Amino acid sequence: MEKQMEMASETTQNSALRTDEAASHGPPWRLIDCAVTAHANRVKVPVNRKAYLRWCLLGVFGAQRFYAKQWKMGLLYLVTCWSGFSIAMTMIDAMIAVPMKPDENGIIYL
Repeated sequence: MEKQMEMASETTQNSALRTDEAASHGPPWRLIDCAVTAHANRVKVPVNRKAYLRWCLLGVFGAQRFYAKQWKMGLLYLVTCWSGFSIAMTMIDAMIAVPMKPDENGIIYL
């Protein structure tokens, strides 16, 4: 219990230091820090692995991201569907989902 409290305290201190450093370097660093912090603190969404991989077939339009309730990334895929960006990112999404071990109900956490 004490170790968990120490780790939480260290995390809070590291976060405060990172925020101070980002603030002293200017707006671009604050944006990067905000993105890293948001990604680290995100809630993992449970999705059915088979359904997610099926939605990857429509990945050019961001269908798998909408299915996983990741609306912002889904919109980014949709806006860039004319370029190769969404196709490449869909392939990466599929490569991430395929090796993940689903639970007894076929659920993975993204």
